[in-house]
Amino acid sequence: MNLVSTTVVRQAPVSAGGFVRITEWPSGRRIAERPVVPDDPPVLDPNPRGNSRGGRGVVVFDTAILVASYHTLEVCDSQLRRLTTISAGTFAGIHEVTRRGERLFVACTAINAAAELPMQAVRVAAVADGIATPPRMWWPTEDTSLCETLGVPLTSYPDKDADHRLRHLDLHNRGKPGHLHLNAVDTDGEQVYALLNKSGALVRLADMQVVLRHPLLEGAHNLVFIAPGRAWVVGTKAGLLVECDLARGDVRPLVDLNATPFARGLASSSTDASSRPLFWRGLAISEDQVFIGTSPAAILAFNRKALRYQGVSCLSDNVREIIHGLAILP
Repeated sequence: MNLVSTTVVRQAPVSAGGFVRITEWPSGRRIAERPVVPDDPPVLDPNPRGNSRGGRGVVVFDTAILVASYHTLEVCDSQLRRLTTISAGTFAGIHEVTRRGERLFVACTAINAAAELPMQAVRVAAVADGIATPPRMWWPTEDTSLCETLGVPLTSYPDKDADHRLRHLDLHNRGKPGHLHLNAVDTDGEQVYALLNKSGALVRLADMQVVLRHPLLEGAHNLVFIAPGRAWVVGTKAGLLVECDLARGDVRPLVDLNATPFARGLASSSTDASSRPLFWRGLAISEDQVFIGTSPAAILAFNRKALRYQGVSCLSDNVREIIHGLAILP
């Protein structure tokens, strides 16, 4: 089995701020690797935490691999050679990218928005070099009721047709009261949901309703629906894989990631916030296995049925290099 993963390297120059790799599981043998750099337009970003650096979400489709940078979707071949790019003025601060059937969802974190593209438009762009189809957008901070529920100020984007890609780098400051840190999108049937990491909330985008809110979702990453009404999320701050049950309205821990042999073998504290070991992020699920990423860049595997720890593939010994996106290659 082969995995494709992306990373962010904190405190690195943007030009060396992260990678995309294809590795063999469980050996960790590297099959392909290259840097991921947001270069069109180029980004000048002094923020040391990561911000615009490195690779984000990753999706496999047909024979291609779609790798997200800060503002661009890069269509690559099976050896990670970039074939073409897809971008839009609203692709600002991309985090996770999710494919569900013929729909592609993009978390546009810097502008608190979610985008959708039909996969057919992505396929056309892959051969036509560019995309003519504007993405469908959802704008949660423009919904009065949702903002009241979350206790955040109403924030509008009246210039929606403008190029936002380099205008909102500072919104990654989690202290800004209107910033939701919408970092993942997925579907449950026909309904589309977004994870708001700052508020610890799951929102149904059709009617902008908070369907679940829990402390374990604060600062969390990834959102994967595994069954109707049931989604798995990586609880980054608590070091847990958790299940969100929409029918019961609760969140329950499934795996204590910090209790794994890999985690126990690392120092669990650091005085440098930019070099944080065991920053849990990245989630890929097959019929039999669950893969979760961390820092220093490593991928842990668990049996899906029993959630029993199976091992780890270490990609880097640099504690500042953090897994971001994960996908399983067919």
